[in-house]
Amino acid sequence: MKLIIALVLLGLVFCNPSYPEWPQKFEQDFTEEFIYGFLKSSTKGTYSYDYANRAYKVSRENGRTDRYCGFNGLYFFRNTACEQIVVNGDRFLYYPERNDCCYCCSNEHGCGVLKPTWLQNAIFEGETTFNGIPAYKWNQKGLQNNFYYETIAENPLDRVMLQIDQQPNDIQNFSQARRTEFQPITLPSICKKENTCSLLSTCTGVRKM
Repeated sequence: MKLIIALVLLGLVFCNPSYPEWPQKFEQDFTEEFIYGFLKSSTKGTYSYDYANRAYKVSRENGRTDRYCGFNGLYFFRNTACEQIVVNGDRFLYYPERNDCCYCCSNEHGCGVLKPTWLQNAIFEGETTFNGIPAYKWNQKGLQNNFYYETIAENPLDRVMLQIDQQPNDIQNFSQARRTEFQPITLPSICKKENTCSLLSTCTGVRKM
């Protein structure tokens, strides 16, 4: 009986696809919906990832309801573009329309670049369809469910990210048009580490944890 159970469990392990893994460099556009109780808002943006240089940038047309860009002092009341930029282990918030930038947090606060293997040990939820596309569904549990959808392929590097659903507040739907070439991720000259984000910001809370 024990042998049968062991064989069944072994079979389940080998039936599951290998864990997701991001390419070292890619860029994808996304649409995003923020949900806070009865309040809803949406925006568009671009995710640029360059792990070889330990850099990434998340650009949003409107960052007001983003947990970092919007929860930053007076920016909670302003509809304006925002970029989260990570270079050299430091995360900055850059508001290009207002030519404003502040230091948010660093590697030691958990604000660095996600590893390509950040979904290792995620729970495989099975095969499904996403907007009519066959997809794998994963759950990387944190303080809440974090569902991750990707296209189906044997090699994880051949799969394309479709959605990240950080329940219950933040849903990002990604374009399948993944780019491998894009402009280098650089930090605007106005961004200085001594210019920290507002005391009334998510960034300050993260740095003090």
